[in-house]
Amino acid sequence: MYTVIHIFAALKKQALMSSQRKFPFLNIVLAIAALAMLGLAFIHSENKKPLRILPIYGEKEYNANTKDTDYHTVMPFKMIDQLGQTVTLDTFKNKIFVANFFYATCPGICKKMNSQLESATKSFIGNTKVKFVSYTVDPIRDSVPVLFNYAQMHDAVPYQWYFLTGNKKEIYELAHKSYYAAVDDSASMNFVHTDNMVLIDTHDRIRGVYKGTDSADVSRMVVDIKLLLQEDPTR
Repeated sequence: MYTVIHIFAALKKQALMSSQRKFPFLNIVLAIAALAMLGLAFIHSENKKPLRILPIYGEKEYNANTKDTDYHTVMPFKMIDQLGQTVTLDTFKNKIFVANFFYATCPGICKKMNSQLESATKSFIGNTKVKFVSYTVDPIRDSVPVLFNYAQMHDAVPYQWYFLTGNKKEIYELAHKSYYAAVDDSASMNFVHTDNMVLIDTHDRIRGVYKGTDSADVSRMVVDIKLLLQEDPTR
């Protein structure tokens, strides 16, 4: 836009000079050219490129084979959803998804967090590129029927918002070592209780962490999801 403004100024200057020389036709031509340049600039601004690039979180290391940087990625997993179907990391291949951890009988932060997440999901209904994944940290009590009822309570759209249960050790390792959602190592295998939501891109990398009980932070997450949708898929 900086260049377009200067081009427009130059054209305007030429128009004024031509006006002094009494060439009204040239004035018209220059005015049309200026409008065309502005139109092209507007089209360029609407090309859906992100206004900013989200950071990539986690440890990184140089890969001598690819001569590029390898970032931390989410570990593979195998869980069961609220419909009794098997869900793995491959289920979200080439998808953007948000992950969080909860348990169905939680009366405090989990209830508030998933109410906020419910609002966020409504911004992407019908968008097959965006998914939401909620892992129970109480898999013994949170059976498939319990998760099904919990999903209905939050108007969860099947195949968009997944409520997952599985092996407790695997879930807790995902919370600590994969998503970095829980940071209290002293309670690593006792009980995970966190309101963090983690944004994962199409390359299984962490691109954002948000406080799920804070409506402003969840709104920021929705904006960031839209930014990821605009990113170059080859990035």
